[in-house]
Amino acid sequence: MRATNRLATERSPYLRQHQHNPVDWMPWGDEAFERARREDRPVFLSVGYSACHWCHVMAHESFDDEATAALLNAHFVSIKLDREERPDIDQVFQLAHQVLTQRGGGWPLSMFLTPDRKPFFGGTYFPREPRYGMPSFQDVLRALHDAWTTRRDEVLEQANELTLAVAEAVATPRAKSPVEPRGVLFEAVKRALPRVDLERGGLSGAPKFPNTMTFDLFVAAASLDRGDTGLAARRAVAVTLDHIARGGIADHLGGGFARYSTDAAWHVPHFEKMLYDNAQLARLYVDGARLFDDGDAITPTRCRAVVERTFAWALREMTADDGTFYSAQDADSEGVEGRFFVWTWDALGALLGDDADAVRAWFGVTREGNWEHGQNVLWTPDDEASVAARVGVSVEALRGAVARAVPLLFAARETREKPGLDDKRLASWNALLIGALADAGATFGVRAWVDAAARALHRWRTHAWNGTALAHAMHGAEAYGAGFLDDHAGMAHAALDLFEATGDREAFTFAVSLGRALVTRFEDRERGGFYYTADDGEVVLHRARDPFDHAYPGGAGLAVDALARLATLTGDAHFRTSVERAVNAWSSEAAANPLGMASLVRAIDRAVRGGVEVIVMGDPSRDDTRAMLACARSVSLPHRTIVALRDADEGLALGLDPHLVEYRVAGDDGAPVAYVCRGTACEMPARSVESLGATLRRVANS
Repeated sequence: MRATNRLATERSPYLRQHQHNPVDWMPWGDEAFERARREDRPVFLSVGYSACHWCHVMAHESFDDEATAALLNAHFVSIKLDREERPDIDQVFQLAHQVLTQRGGGWPLSMFLTPDRKPFFGGTYFPREPRYGMPSFQDVLRALHDAWTTRRDEVLEQANELTLAVAEAVATPRAKSPVEPRGVLFEAVKRALPRVDLERGGLSGAPKFPNTMTFDLFVAAASLDRGDTGLAARRAVAVTLDHIARGGIADHLGGGFARYSTDAAWHVPHFEKMLYDNAQLARLYVDGARLFDDGDAITPTRCRAVVERTFAWALREMTADDGTFYSAQDADSEGVEGRFFVWTWDALGALLGDDADAVRAWFGVTREGNWEHGQNVLWTPDDEASVAARVGVSVEALRGAVARAVPLLFAARETREKPGLDDKRLASWNALLIGALADAGATFGVRAWVDAAARALHRWRTHAWNGTALAHAMHGAEAYGAGFLDDHAGMAHAALDLFEATGDREAFTFAVSLGRALVTRFEDRERGGFYYTADDGEVVLHRARDPFDHAYPGGAGLAVDALARLATLTGDAHFRTSVERAVNAWSSEAAANPLGMASLVRAIDRAVRGGVEVIVMGDPSRDDTRAMLACARSVSLPHRTIVALRDADEGLALGLDPHLVEYRVAGDDGAPVAYVCRGTACEMPARSVESLGATLRRVANS
């Protein structure tokens, strides 16, 4: 049997990937630092995640290497950390790396600490041999061992200075903007629009990430403004969604999206698929279906098709037996990046027969390969008419060939060795998909999506929530780890999305309880805003207040937005006060950093602009009630709240704000009546779908 280290019993698939390394790895915890203190050694902290390509490269080059492992084992206590399990620790040492090197961080993160957890040196990837202008990892280890043993005072002084610098970086206010909170959204959009690549979508340059949260701002601006800024924002979203859907970043056979494109045209992806990217993109395409018409670069029909393919992948590949959702699929299989996804010219010919030429042309396949080593990434850069003309067939014939080919290619691909699966489930990432499923299912009338959202939310509520705190993760049947700000706030959003989609009372009660946890356990009452860790969480160097988004919405924006939604629904003064304090604390900073704080910008806009409340009173079993709700969900309205009730008493019993539901009644025999309000101003009650649609369009344009 192969030897194993202490990581063999860890829950994290990323940590277990390293269980056979000759490095004497330890998980993060007091035991490792007590050992470092007892043996008088520095700590080597290696941070990564399961789908990280360069983490795999460094593991293969260095952590599987006996000579490197011998150096680590002789002179250091080595800790391996999954950044997805402990994002709080990752945030702290990413900031330390940034302060130390004056460069951005990333993964793998390689930090060296004293036994009292203070950083004194760090980097990201270190190669086995000197290259890319970097020393070899072994040279780094030897130099640091020498410094620790012969110049200890210098090392400790550096650690103290770096720790102090990190604390100062956290405490120092960042750039401010004179913009008032009500102007934050459009100031942010005006700052971000010049960065858009209007030819190929996304933000200019390469590599290209979806930057979903920035485009959420553009959706809001396009919905609220019919002037030049709104039209520019609308075009930016349409071009981006069109090109992402056409690109190699989209899996045209199995659905879902890769993490990012290595080029500026969305062609060649970095092939890992992350749950959070797909949840956010699915929701953005749902917004596109509401916002666009057939004259835009991407139509509502195409937007819906993208959503269907994305959820098909998520429900097929990423769903655990209990209905919750796995974290990620790796980029590599058989030790090669992208091998599972790419095709040769000859392989397509052997599978597709007479359809091969048309299908190759549609997916941009060339005989020599459109990527590397004769391989092709499937993408659809050209429109149907031009491809059909090029291969001498009709558009209908091209569509038929592609329709026949896709299931054949998918089935053939399923026989290959699949990329690795990170099967831990994270609360914040699950919340994003739960919300997307609930919203899309209600909008498009797909009950299976709503049911999947309800099942997952129920599991998190009953197995990971103790009444005051939410666990961060699940593995197998076990919920574990203290939940962070984005876990609690994200799950509150998911519960509210399900409540709006179905009227689920337990979901609403869960959301309110999570909101109370945000206020009591995470809020910074002195300065306003929120800490990333709860008041009883582990503090490493400092208790972070992080207003920024990362690859997924930041906890700050999620918390402000969730509490603003809850304040609207409940009228609770504690929720409203927390929102006001956060807006005062962060609005200027958010306006100055629109690309880094997009979710906070949108949350501040909800808080200060207010939303649109649509209260539908009526018998939920009636077709006309369902049609009224479908109409309410079809219009592009930022910060919209939808509540469906039989009568006012039902809403009051649930704990809704009396101002929302009192004196509002259904029609005769439970016929639906819709009440549309913005703040303290309400429209005339709508008693038909046509009347409601006209009212919502008028409100959207006002």
